[in-house]
Amino acid sequence: MTRIRNPRLLLAAVAVVVVLAAIPVTAFVIIPQFAQSTLHEPAPVAASPPLPSPALAGPSTGTATSTTPLPTGPRELASGQLRRIDTVHYGTGKVSVIEAAGTRYVRFEDVEIAAAPNLYVYLSDRRDGATGNYVDLGPLKATRGSFNQEITGPADLSKTGSVVLWCRAFNVTVTYAALETTQG
Repeated sequence: MTRIRNPRLLLAAVAVVVVLAAIPVTAFVIIPQFAQSTLHEPAPVAASPPLPSPALAGPSTGTATSTTPLPTGPRELASGQLRRIDTVHYGTGKVSVIEAAGTRYVRFEDVEIAAAPNLYVYLSDRRDGATGNYVDLGPLKATRGSFNQEITGPADLSKTGSVVLWCRAFNVTVTYAALETTQG
């Protein structure tokens, strides 16, 4: 049986191999998980009523007719500000629940959200950042900018207390916005 003459040298060689193997793993797996992304989408617009066809409108009588005013944009149902939880879990910017053309959205406006892997948008019945009973709206589209997240499926907004951004990889809230119903 041969004996290792210098176990410290062997240990140092193993450590070098481990460090060299960790560099590409870090560069290609871990760092992209935490990369920030930016998206700028316009707010959804309300649908315009169809214009009457000249052929169907009949002869002109020369008198003015009353018209329904065109919608000016989406209707805000609730809104709140993203909150800082701690130095690692934070967000800033406005979050609104809006309705446009019969579709509801969560609108993120000028947001900056901490980078985390596997971020999801939840509508929660809680106001403290916990998930509670929630509706999953799917993966967050970006961590910076202004964008819309469609509310799909049944979501009772009267029972929604906050928009929670949840990191599934670490099972933690990254940031949240407690919602206040918009008056008007």
